[in-house]
Amino acid sequence: MVEQAVTSPIKPIVPAIFVNVTNVRKSVDWYCNLLGLPIPEETREGMHIFDLSGSQCSNIFLEKRDEVTPSAEPLFSLTAPDHEAAFQFLTQLGVEIIRKDEEVILFKDLDGNVLMACSI
Repeated sequence: MVEQAVTSPIKPIVPAIFVNVTNVRKSVDWYCNLLGLPIPEETREGMHIFDLSGSQCSNIFLEKRDEVTPSAEPLFSLTAPDHEAAFQFLTQLGVEIIRKDEEVILFKDLDGNVLMACSI
């Protein structure tokens, strides 16, 4: 027997992901290099928004904090269809890799937040 979904006023859409960082400018540069995005000439001091909505992705908000308690688990996952190329790219960028298996690469951003690149 198939159960009918509950009607909810909350939509199954994640429009934004928030990442706490200690230095917005350095983090913007780092994330731009990671994502292959152009580095903006100017950034706001307290927050930067990567508008990725055109690619049907969640926007990434980098929010300035005086202190950051890094995440122990991935904050979000990025798509990396060519797993080995992604690993080589991260290595070339000098990114700290935490773990790599056949499908997943866990790595850290500048503030130690754990991120994931996944081939599935």
